[in-house]
Parts: sequence; structure tokens; C-alpha cells
Amino acid sequence: MWGKKEQFILWLTAYLPLLLIMIYRFIDSNNFLSKSKIIYLISQKINQYFVDFIVIMLIILFSLVLYRVVTKWYFEDLEKDLLAETTGDIFFVRKYENLSVNDYSFFLMTLFIPLISIDHASVINLVLTVLTIGIVILIYVKTDSISVCPLFFTSGKYVYIATISEYSREMEALDPSLRKSVIIITPTKELDLNRKFRVSKLNGDVYYLTNTR
Repeated sequence: MWGKKEQFILWLTAYLPLLLIMIYRFIDSNNFLSKSKIIYLISQKINQYFVDFIVIMLIILFSLVLYRVVTKWYFEDLEKDLLAETTGDIFFVRKYENLSVNDYSFFLMTLFIPLISIDHASVINLVLTVLTIGIVILIYVKTDSISVCPLFFTSGKYVYIATISEYSREMEALDPSLRKSVIIITPTKELDLNRKFRVSKLNGDVYYLTNTR
């Protein structure tokens, strides 16, 4: 089961591209790079917009690789244990659906607004924005909102709102409360509602699910 530390690392990794782009734009806006002779010579031969494009693409590529590495680090051992049946419980998935776009709106707002509305030449603006992002991360961690973390989508995982149960349909018909409405993270894109899955609780109402053998 994940604690606050694991969630904090995941969210910090999610916001890393924004932080790196903001730091680069702060450095570039204040011409700190021009003090380097190598950078100065490059800037004389290459258009500034092209340099910005290359740097931002490198940051995005680095972040995507980091997303995959961090997600693999968190899930690799758990998935092995689930497949080996040394952890987790057996559940049926009765129904599932994608999270709505609205579930990700807060993250998207905190990602794009600083890029288009902040003067990145100001050290005060940079510090305040970093502090704001830190507060946002703490809110996500405090409220256990890990299900909307974008790391999962860039690493071959799928996130669904699902109804799961340990019991037969006959027992559920007699007692509907036997079914649980949860968030599941899974490496499987399409789930077979007629088979069993092995499930491990990550935190709150978020579970990791994988196929049984």
C-alpha cells in the first residue's frame, strides 16, 4: 500500500517538465546563458526560437523517459507479486469506464496557466510559482488523488472507474453492498468481465489490477 511519500514522488515527477521549462525560461530571459562562450557562439548561428524548441523538446523527452522509469519502479515488483499470487486478493470486475476529462482539469490548469501567464524573467514570480506548485502537490497528496496522475498514461497503464466484487452475482443480487466502486490502475486495456483478476490496494479507493494466470 502506498503512503504519502510515494504519492509525493509521483506528483513531483508529474510536474517536473513544467518546473524545468520555467527554470529554463527564467535563465534564458535573464541572459544567464549568454555569459558562456559556447552558448554565445551557438546563439550567433542558430535562431533563438529554434533553440527554445530544441530545449523544450529535450525536456519533454527526458520527462517522458523519467515517467516510465518511475512508474516501472513502483509497479514492477508489485505486478510480479500479483502474478506469483503472493499478494493481493481475487476480484471480479462487473463494469468499468474511463475517468472523465473533468477529473484532469485541475492538473491541466496548474500545468498550462504558469506557462502562458507568468513573467518568467522575474525571480519572485518563479519562486511564487514553484511554491504554488508545491502547495498543489501537497493538496493532491493530502486528498489521495493519485488516480489522476498523468504518469500512468505515459507508461502503458490504464485508469478506470470500476465496480469490483469478491462474490458471485447471485450473492450480489441479494446484497448489492458487496460490490465496491473504486478506481483501478491496470496494464490491461480491455478487461474481461467474465474472468477473475488479482487486485492489490494502493491507497484509499485506488487499486492495482492484473490478470490472474
